Amino acid sequence: MLASALRYAERGMYIHPLLVGAKEPRWTDWEARATRDPDLIRRTWGRAPFNIGVACGPSNLIAVDLDTPHDGEVSGLADIIDGMTMLDSLAAQIPGAQITPTLTVRTPSGGRHLVYRAPAGVEVRNTARTIGWCIDTRAAGGYIVGIGSQVDGISYELESSVTDPAVLPDWLLTLITTAPEAPKAERVPRRAHVVTRLRDLTRQGTREERWAAGILRSECDELEAMSPDSGRNNRLNLAAYRAGQLVAAGLLDQAVAEEQLTEAARACGLGTDTPHEIEKTLHSGMSAGLSRPRRMTTAPARRMGGAA
Repeated sequence: MLASALRYAERGMYIHPLLVGAKEPRWTDWEARATRDPDLIRRTWGRAPFNIGVACGPSNLIAVDLDTPHDGEVSGLADIIDGMTMLDSLAAQIPGAQITPTLTVRTPSGGRHLVYRAPAGVEVRNTARTIGWCIDTRAAGGYIVGIGSQVDGISYELESSVTDPAVLPDWLLTLITTAPEAPKAERVPRRAHVVTRLRDLTRQGTREERWAAGILRSECDELEAMSPDSGRNNRLNLAAYRAGQLVAAGLLDQAVAEEQLTEAARACGLGTDTPHEIEKTLHSGMSAGLSRPRRMTTAPARRMGGAA
């Protein structure tokens, strides 16, 4: 893990430790503290085999996360079975579009991270399935898990001989920044797969992590149950803020929280008329929460793991 961390830093990428065997940040305020300092990296990873987080904003990276579907989820589109085939389909619809070879990482779930250099002078935010089914993006305010990291005993692995990010193609930049509405998916009702996933989260990890997962589950349930003209957008902002606080404390994975809140927002009808509505509100609330970490005040006075 130390060798992999140093290689990222040598290539100009800023990294931070994640919990051992997990995707949650080890440091609070991880984006500001992400580093390329080899001495700090040696001290940090010399203490434990932490997983690696690559901070996209400081590293000037945009990662396209091509996911695999959740249990019971199908696209409803011919030959679209995962994020990779969804991206192929999007490229086929745009004249001249090609998926430029770039640093590609195979994830434990069977998905891929396509890692690109961000074009100069363009602000790009994180997205959660707003450009296509099973496709997320990570940019400023987001991070990806680095090569060599393990989750459930399975490693993130370099998939090809390309080890440096290419510049993000213009057609992909347009998709990300305009964030068109995702194709409709024929899937089982949200409660059949999302709630099962949230329930599983409340049964895993430390006491603090289970507590945080329970809060996320409650926020999603309340948001999903809201009716039109009941302040749904404000409720999403508050839920994102609370989730951001838990992400900043290292108790929730940001990508998971954003995905679950997005699903709940869609379930209550947000984003139907304004595709950008969910993404903008989620980004605003999450960003505010990330600056104010929240921990269990009733828990025994201790820190999770050793200082890094």
